[in-house]
Amino acid sequence: MPPTKPEPGRDPEMAERTQVLNVVFALTSIALLIVLSFMIWADYDREWKTYQKQFTEMDVQRTKTQIKEVDSKVDAQKRAQLEQELAQSKQELQANRDAIAKVEKEQGKLQGEWYAVDQNFRFTKARIDVAKYNFEEARHRNPNGAAKEEKKLRELEKDWADYRVKLEDVNRRKAEKQAELAALEKNKIASEKLQKELFVDKTRLEDKLKKIQPGFVSFVRNMPVLDLANPSLKVQQILPANIKDDVIFTSTEKVDRCTTCHLAIDRKGFENEKQPFTTHPNVELYLQGPHPIDRIGCTVCHQGRGRATGFVNAVHTPLTKEQEKAWGKYSHTKEYERIHHWDLPMLTKGHTESQCVKCHQSVVEVPKATSLNAGRQLVEKLGCYGCHKIKGWEDLRKVGPDLTRITSKTTEDFIFRWIKEPKGFRPTRMPQVWDVRPNETPDQLARNNVEANAVTAFVISVSGRVDYPAPPAGDLVGGRKVFETVGCMACHRIGDDQRGVEIIKTAGGKDVPFTRATFRAHGPNLDGSGSKLNAGWLYSWVKNPKGYWHETRMPNLRLSDKEAADVTAYLMSLKNDKFLERPRPALDKALRDKIIVENLENAFTQAEAKSRFDAMDDTQRTMFLGEKTIGRYGCFGCHTIKGFEKTSPIGVELTEEGSKLVERLDFGFQHQIPHTLPAWVDLKVKEPRIYDEGKHETKKPEEWLRMPKFWVTDEEADALVTAVLSFTKEQVPLAAQKQLNADERYVERGRRIVRDFNCQGCHQIGERGGAIRAIIKDNIVKAGGDELTTVALSPPMLYNEKSKIGEGARVHTDWLHGFLHDPSNKIRPWLDVRMPSFEFDEEQLNAISRYFAAQDKVAYPYEPAPVADAATIAAGHELFTKWQCVKCHVVAGKLPDQEPANMAPDLAKVPQRLRAGWLAKWLANPGAIQPGTRMPSNFPENPAENSYPEYFGGDQQKQIEAVRAYLLTLGGAERPSTPAGKPIASR
Repeated sequence: MPPTKPEPGRDPEMAERTQVLNVVFALTSIALLIVLSFMIWADYDREWKTYQKQFTEMDVQRTKTQIKEVDSKVDAQKRAQLEQELAQSKQELQANRDAIAKVEKEQGKLQGEWYAVDQNFRFTKARIDVAKYNFEEARHRNPNGAAKEEKKLRELEKDWADYRVKLEDVNRRKAEKQAELAALEKNKIASEKLQKELFVDKTRLEDKLKKIQPGFVSFVRNMPVLDLANPSLKVQQILPANIKDDVIFTSTEKVDRCTTCHLAIDRKGFENEKQPFTTHPNVELYLQGPHPIDRIGCTVCHQGRGRATGFVNAVHTPLTKEQEKAWGKYSHTKEYERIHHWDLPMLTKGHTESQCVKCHQSVVEVPKATSLNAGRQLVEKLGCYGCHKIKGWEDLRKVGPDLTRITSKTTEDFIFRWIKEPKGFRPTRMPQVWDVRPNETPDQLARNNVEANAVTAFVISVSGRVDYPAPPAGDLVGGRKVFETVGCMACHRIGDDQRGVEIIKTAGGKDVPFTRATFRAHGPNLDGSGSKLNAGWLYSWVKNPKGYWHETRMPNLRLSDKEAADVTAYLMSLKNDKFLERPRPALDKALRDKIIVENLENAFTQAEAKSRFDAMDDTQRTMFLGEKTIGRYGCFGCHTIKGFEKTSPIGVELTEEGSKLVERLDFGFQHQIPHTLPAWVDLKVKEPRIYDEGKHETKKPEEWLRMPKFWVTDEEADALVTAVLSFTKEQVPLAAQKQLNADERYVERGRRIVRDFNCQGCHQIGERGGAIRAIIKDNIVKAGGDELTTVALSPPMLYNEKSKIGEGARVHTDWLHGFLHDPSNKIRPWLDVRMPSFEFDEEQLNAISRYFAAQDKVAYPYEPAPVADAATIAAGHELFTKWQCVKCHVVAGKLPDQEPANMAPDLAKVPQRLRAGWLAKWLANPGAIQPGTRMPSNFPENPAENSYPEYFGGDQQKQIEAVRAYLLTLGGAERPSTPAGKPIASR
């Protein structure tokens, strides 16, 4: 059969290609459909949608339970009353059915009539406005031709007045019909009101249940593609005000979508639920009040990637290796690994307080941030800023004592043993430099001994010496009594004394005694002092601390020669002879020389290194190694050492350590912790040199890690992590920061001085301080006394957080200034504890005076109140006499016949010491200002029970003013007298 000829004009190859293209289009369309389906499903099957569905189910069940609970709490008697009234209203409606129908029909007619009249009334008012405008315009154009427009206006005004009368009449008749209907339905209205009152909570919850309970409508709204319109499952986001994210050197508006999953974060009642459905701790502080969530958001405190809506993309950070493994369920690889392209991973649990500093700058302590405050206080106490530069901490004094005259104080043998293992002698903040590497070899231990010997020799060689004469003989028992009573134990502890040690709630929520951050750790632990100190030096020191070291913060307790001798005898009796018996290895000169050569070859050529080495004699070699070792380990960061006055710190700067990228951290071979910044810092402060483990064979000795070991507890390490994370480069705008006003700046300056000199070791200020009270209480109990006298025999509270009243509101400005300058004139001379002399300069005296005044928001300086009239003063004198105040109070130096615990301050000093405003509050309610005071309240809560109604008609306020007026005349002022036989009454 001959081949078929192609049709004219048709290309057979093109037809074939078209068929191929059809197949390709069909296959790609199918593939596109499949991909589109997967894409739609992937968009629909979001992680956060699962959480929202789970939370909705939880909320529905919780609401149903609440409905049952509130329903079961309805009073049975009222429920029966409601049922009775409902039955009565049903009978009433049945009986009045026809009458009610008739009234309702008439109400309908009246409603129609009212509508017509109301419309005419409103429209006429609108036409009046138009006519008024036309009239005014016509009169403006032609004053003589506006009569027509005026006539229209007056006619409309008359119609409007008629409609108003009709509208008022209709409203009156409607009200009458409504009252008539109410009378017919009296029982129904009463029962509905009672039902509303009884079931108001149930009704509210039922309305809520209708809104949140899933149904067909919500199912359709949340279906794929349809959820583009108005789904019930949706992304929630917060746009914090004035806060931006720094993303690759570009500022972008911060957007927080955390509440998409954390749905109950600001709702009470979910505190015991698991994440992400739990309520935020302390909602009032962190999400309301000063930190409203709609202005602050979440990531400004927690960090993380706020725009993310998935667990991994939000950059959660595991706290432990176990948590990291548990979080594997959120990853397709079953191993959790945070995304690395976000510089600010979410903070680990308990460390969010570290971010408070971004807004609360220039403050000594951040309110309520206990873990942060404890951590930053530890940084200060341990002297971390001595080795690590921290912006804002440059001017703080070195934490360790001056070593330029150390040979006047102790011996060379003690110094060697002390620097080798400080904690072996007594509890201390001094870290351990040597013998702290994990798995140290014998060669490393030998090297440690050589370095310690060289450092000891160098410190001794550059130290000046003052020879102190032997102290007078002292009484050990008397010295212990003086030590425990005059105030020494507000700053010092002996052994493992836990009395007065502050309990701090850590980031993990534990209540832990922070012995190294407590007020009683302000000064060194004095256990073993007799094995360390020269008795002559100690006697001179307790007599005048600044005579040896002008920068010391130890105050002068104005001890007499006898007291100083007794205290010296007591402290010298505290021995630790076992520590002194520890063998001291001899200096291995061969190893010393080897280390010296290593140091020289690192700085010079081998030939020059050999030349320099050969030029040294034996002593010079030891001094050279000692100097190099001190420079390597940074001992000068805490101590003043001759020759190192201007040497730069040896540690890495910590100013932005909290923002350091994880990729810049060397974890070494440590795989037992998550590779996160908090975990790295935590292990670093616990085991500073552990990241060298397994590397000593590949590292040169000068490359080994050198941070000393502070032997911190787990809780202290956790607080230090919070502190380090607070050193961040992240900045928030000034508008978002807490701006300090003038008074607040004075308060912060005062708080700095209060911390530096440990005022809270004796005095309670706010919620903290008064550590010495525990010792005073213990001494009272041991002596068989009543522990309730502790307050009376303790230093006074300087600020009551509850009443917001403190020392600034109590005393005159000039009196406080003078007392701080010279506190030897005691207010309560019978007390054993004494206010020490701090030898403040004029700037410090003024700063503290302004601090207390600013804290109490009172006038600075104080202006005395005007003198009251003679009659008021006389009445106050009589009330003062009737109250028998002199039974407890000293008056002009005359002590009352009382036990010391019941004695009160000298009232002759009132005019020069106390502010009039505070005095009135004190007389009204002493216990509100000084809890636990023995001062009685002479005014009952109920004024009708006043014991002296004859004075001012029983007006307690006027009686208080009278007594205050009298007290302000004491101290040498002439007292007013009352004429005999003429008692003052009813003034």
